[in-house]
Amino acid sequence: MIKNVLIIAEGYEEKAYLDRMLSFPNINKDIYRFNAVINSKGSGNIKARYQYALQNGYYDAVLIFCDSDCLSEDFVRLVDEIGCFFINKEDALKVFIFANPVTLQIVLSHFGEVKLTNSGKKTNAQFVESLTGIKNYTAKEGQIKKMISMIRYESMTLFKDRLKSISSTISDLPSTNFLLFLERFESDDNSWIDEIQDLMKK
Repeated sequence: MIKNVLIIAEGYEEKAYLDRMLSFPNINKDIYRFNAVINSKGSGNIKARYQYALQNGYYDAVLIFCDSDCLSEDFVRLVDEIGCFFINKEDALKVFIFANPVTLQIVLSHFGEVKLTNSGKKTNAQFVESLTGIKNYTAKEGQIKKMISMIRYESMTLFKDRLKSISSTISDLPSTNFLLFLERFESDDNSWIDEIQDLMKK
């Protein structure tokens, strides 16, 4: 049975990246229908977007893609807010696709080995330049488009191998669970969505 999935992205970088990844042929579109990724334009807007999407009743799964930013106060508060929609608040993390410290950790893994430990754009600009050639990266629209356009499906195996070397424990730095969700999106089994639904308040 086809499952309707909506992903709410924290910002422009996350949306552009997801749009690219979901366009690749490895995504199993026989059992998933991915609706247009929503750019929440800031983590402070995610809860309202999430609540609205749930109330819509159309989606089988509503996921959140954002930075955990070294488990910042804002991120911890967001997880707590999303927890209100679950029987047990701690299950809220099951709908988060996270990158600690930032989404660049995932994106740059397409181009080479990298271990980011800081969320600062100026600090990470050196890694962007060394791996992509884009100078003085500040996440401007043009820079994001250029970087995302450089991601090739043919490099997916190397990308996955690099992610395997990064922890999926959210408190570790760096860490991400993106590989888990990517493998779910590629598989023939979408029962994980039913499992999440069973954890949510009706």
